[in-house]
Amino acid sequence: MKLVIGLGNPGEEYRQTRHNLGYLAVEAFCRRRRLRFSGRRCRARIAKGRIGGEEVLIAEPETYMNLSGEAVGCLVDACAVSPTDLLVVCDDAAIDLGSLRVRPSGSDGGHRGLRSIHEALGTVDFARLRIGIRTAPVAEGNLAEEVLAPFSPEEWEMASRQVERAAECIDLILEKGVVAAMNRFNRRQPRDPDAPGRG
Repeated sequence: MKLVIGLGNPGEEYRQTRHNLGYLAVEAFCRRRRLRFSGRRCRARIAKGRIGGEEVLIAEPETYMNLSGEAVGCLVDACAVSPTDLLVVCDDAAIDLGSLRVRPSGSDGGHRGLRSIHEALGTVDFARLRIGIRTAPVAEGNLAEEVLAPFSPEEWEMASRQVERAAECIDLILEKGVVAAMNRFNRRQPRDPDAPGRG
């Protein structure tokens, strides 16, 4: 079994905020594969399917971002899988809006959801797909406010396209593996001179 975890915060007030692109990406992936969130386990919404002959469980933790590890650790144990069978999908304020980064492991980079998962699993050796949300440098001390801010209408158009690319990337990771996805999606996206900025 493979686990795909989209990180975010539950509740409509957070729905279209920058911190919820992990949720939106796994939901787009489920639409792509015609899967439905139809249950709950380990304080997470779940959907199940088979891809490439292997069972896949998709989950959205409802523990709020900073406690994501509680749900993820529970799911890893309940499904009796290794962290190497886990893919975490989340936003990243260090990456430009419009860009994706796939890695087989790594540090949390200041992302509290990833940090919670690292602590719960006792390892950083799990794949992650990071979705860029940066549109301008963030002032020191303002990161928490920035990631919970909604997108402007212009930014939302770009974010929506990015979410669909992330769903395609999840598909490729499950079908072909992390290296294939890195080779395809880690290329830097050209910066649109008319792209919106913040500040």
